[in-house]
Amino acid sequence: MPRQPKPFFRKQTQSWYFSTGGKQYNLGKNREEAFRKFHELMADQEKLPSEGFTLYELSQVYLDWVQAHRKEATYKIHLHFLKSFFAHVGRTLKPSQLKPSQVSEWAAAGKLNSTSQAKAITVVQRMLNWAVEKEHLKSNPITGLKKPTQKRRDVVYTPQQWKKIRAEFTDEFGDLLDFMYYTGCRPQEARTLEARHVHDDIVIFPADEAKGESPRVLYLVGEARTIVDRLTKLHPAGPIFLNTNGQPWTKDSIKCRLNRVSKKLGFRCVAYAIRHSFATNALMNNVDPISVAHLLGHKNIRMVSEVYSHLATNPQFLKKQAKKALK
Repeated sequence: MPRQPKPFFRKQTQSWYFSTGGKQYNLGKNREEAFRKFHELMADQEKLPSEGFTLYELSQVYLDWVQAHRKEATYKIHLHFLKSFFAHVGRTLKPSQLKPSQVSEWAAAGKLNSTSQAKAITVVQRMLNWAVEKEHLKSNPITGLKKPTQKRRDVVYTPQQWKKIRAEFTDEFGDLLDFMYYTGCRPQEARTLEARHVHDDIVIFPADEAKGESPRVLYLVGEARTIVDRLTKLHPAGPIFLNTNGQPWTKDSIKCRLNRVSKKLGFRCVAYAIRHSFATNALMNNVDPISVAHLLGHKNIRMVSEVYSHLATNPQFLKKQAKKALK
């Protein structure tokens, strides 16, 4: 049985609304008056206006929900793409008027690669799926829309390449790179690591600071422990990885430094490849995929299975595996 629609309050407009039959209705700002109108409308379905609501109005309710129930970074991503989307399709379109081709054309109109186009389309799809879940819509008008194939980050460093990269950095940036290399952490985790996250030989990011909905744990062994012990003493408050100006590393500053080295060395250097290299090295050293997934902060081994494809470029490793298969 479908749930009975109920009025809900939207902070942005300071008004009460309710949705039924795929339409949303403004009940006004006063709670008592809003519920009175709600009961009148539900008692006499013929009084319901036929106009309904626009897709833009729906997006504002959705963004309110995302802001209240998801992390700030997620909200900013959704706000960015939806703002762009409505600049393209306008604010008067009704949900039932939306066509899959309009979404595809919007995503392709900007200077976005296939991965970013797929992310943009996902945001619109998620908004519409949410509206169906909350019974604001009967169905998603773009169900089945195909997204561009996302580019995979296939860069994995050989031991020789890693030595060349590290030789280029003799300042504080080297500590940041080494920490990522020895822990397999995400670049964002390294950038935001503070002394308060460190508990002896482990790092714990609480759920509200981690990707996903669970605490993120990093294990400090070897050089990673040495680096953290040294830097937490120097920087007991705030991020511990700082540049020569005493400022935390940013996503752009890391990218900029690695881009310069890429041109010099003749191969692509990206921060996320360090994480992939950690996973690949672990698998080559016979660490089981489930353990690797946990070390990387994944709930399952799907991503790790994808990393296995990198090993197909290592014939020496595959020869050893072939010999093991015959034992």
